[in-house]
Amino acid sequence: MREHLCFYRHRWFKAWIAMIALSFSLIAVMQTAGNEALLPAAFFYGAAAGPVALLLATHDRTRIGVSVPPMTLVGMFLFGGGVALLLGGCLDSLLISPKDDVSILRVGWIEESAKFVPPLAVALTGRHLTRAAGVALGLSCATGFAVMESMAYAWKNVAGEGGVVGAGTILFLRGLTTPFSHLVWTGLICAVAFEAWRIRGRVVVTLPVVTAFVTAAVLHSLSDGLLVLDIPRPARLLFLVVAAVSYWLFHRATRDLRPWEADDRLPSHA
Repeated sequence: MREHLCFYRHRWFKAWIAMIALSFSLIAVMQTAGNEALLPAAFFYGAAAGPVALLLATHDRTRIGVSVPPMTLVGMFLFGGGVALLLGGCLDSLLISPKDDVSILRVGWIEESAKFVPPLAVALTGRHLTRAAGVALGLSCATGFAVMESMAYAWKNVAGEGGVVGAGTILFLRGLTTPFSHLVWTGLICAVAFEAWRIRGRVVVTLPVVTAFVTAAVLHSLSDGLLVLDIPRPARLLFLVVAAVSYWLFHRATRDLRPWEADDRLPSHA
């Protein structure tokens, strides 16, 4: 219990605070000096703070970072996240109305499919078919997606009425919420899918994989729907329930990972 109360001593919390502070410092300097060249850096640090904190917390708990070569994870972040954003952005534009109506409830099915494509492409090669590797790949892809999406929201706010300060507020709020949304939804799907594929030695469609995907998609759609749809303000607080359930399911799917299981060069029973 005492360890949980001292969360501020953990690497994830220190990284989150440092990145948020750097983001707001860059925004303050930009506002004071009028140097707009600092905006991309300010937006990047603000957008990445939450995802990086979750990545550190998950790695320190499970050591999944050693399950996949570093360059593969970097590639999944840069290109996997970019491909996911490309697919998700195109389908969002086609299938979701800009009028904030019930079509927003399609977003989970669209974006969870888009984020699952890059890890699936790696799995189809027959490499890294372990649960730890799947979680690492899924989190890396979702991080790239979430960071770029948050930066897009920040830029959109700058162009609107909110200005730079409003954009910074959005980044701060998304830094608090993205660890309990995009990352854990994709991480949950990949944890279940890659474990099923490890057992069978190849990519197959199973009931647990379908169930995990449907669960993540529904949670994603509920999360966005609660924030976007015209509903009573008290009902919006259910967003916190969705976030808590999302993280609990992800933690449950990864809680028994151990450091030695995160290295897919070792037998899974080692």
